[in-house]
Amino acid sequence: MTTPNDSWKSAELRAAEAQVDARFKEAQDLANRLKETPLPPVPPVDFKAIAQQVERAAQERDAPEQLKALKRKVDAGEFTWEDVVSGKAAQDPDVQAMQQENVNKMKQAFQMLQEGMTAEEIMEAQRPRRDGDDGDQLDPDIFTEDKW
Repeated sequence: MTTPNDSWKSAELRAAEAQVDARFKEAQDLANRLKETPLPPVPPVDFKAIAQQVERAAQERDAPEQLKALKRKVDAGEFTWEDVVSGKAAQDPDVQAMQQENVNKMKQAFQMLQEGMTAEEIMEAQRPRRDGDDGDQLDPDIFTEDKW
């Protein structure tokens, strides 16, 4: 078998090829080391406890409409809260709508982080408001400068 004639390659191209070869070998070495590295065991997920939290949230009078739709389906026996939180009901359109709403909230939170808001400020901004809740903790009759 003959070897290809690569005399046409410039010194720069040969140097670039050598760098690629070196990086490829580093990547292979790293992959081999990672294969040999034991990972800590993943703790089991307590879907039952999570399902109970979601169920309690769905029973709140100001629960999001997507969550109320899921509650109606759970109440009708279409699936359980554990099915929802474990992913078994992931194909249901109402479950997908709820997931999309959560994705939208995460995108919004990420944007707020990029704008310099703290985690506490983001949580407060995303806190559901009850009717008549303007976020003030003070008596609404007390006149303060921020109410001008």
